Amino acid sequence: MSPANTLAARPNADTASSLRVRREVQSLRMMTVDTLRRALLRMYFQPGDRLIERELCELTGVSRTSVREALRHLESEGLIENVPHRGPSVARLNRQDALDLFEVRSALEPMTARLFVERASDGDLRAIERAIQQYQTAAATQDTEGMMENIADVYDQLFDGCGNATAAKIIRTLHVRVAFSRAITYRHQTEADVRKLVTNSKKLLRALKKRDADAAAEASLERVTISKNIAIKILDD
Repeated sequence: MSPANTLAARPNADTASSLRVRREVQSLRMMTVDTLRRALLRMYFQPGDRLIERELCELTGVSRTSVREALRHLESEGLIENVPHRGPSVARLNRQDALDLFEVRSALEPMTARLFVERASDGDLRAIERAIQQYQTAAATQDTEGMMENIADVYDQLFDGCGNATAAKIIRTLHVRVAFSRAITYRHQTEADVRKLVTNSKKLLRALKKRDADAAAEASLERVTISKNIAIKILDD
């Protein structure tokens, strides 16, 4: 591997310094998991990149044991794959992976939207309205990273307000992988793609504010379908 392709040779000092793990109350292992997960979702490492423990130790400032445990955790989330005779590397997203993911989302997310309408408090509704508006603002300014962060917040609010802890836990686990696929595809979306998603977010918000469970479920399913079509188009190119 040439020096330009090693993890230690990543862009600039400011970016690299963001990978340093601060030693606080949270367990060092989970802090390392969070730091590396954030780097993966921000595409600091690209799909297929090898993740070399020694270099990750240098970047994060933690022990090889902590890095190894974090990599195992991230592998369980589907963000890392362990290739025989090659070691851990950043997971790739192929067409079938994406289709499988959207198939599960199509079943779970409309249910969550329906439960939110039926069970969410007025405070939950205000919180998701703020999150959707922030997403729309990020889209209007073509802030891709802001869009990814804000749509993740929209889903967090949806899960928090659905009133079913088991469903929320299952879907949150799934959405780590969703966030990863989003990170891969969002940067390749066209203006037309973004307009479709923003229009859908307005439709969802109207349904939630009206407490219309059927319309909310329909808007949620529509978003999954729009996202699937965009992702497959990008992956097929």
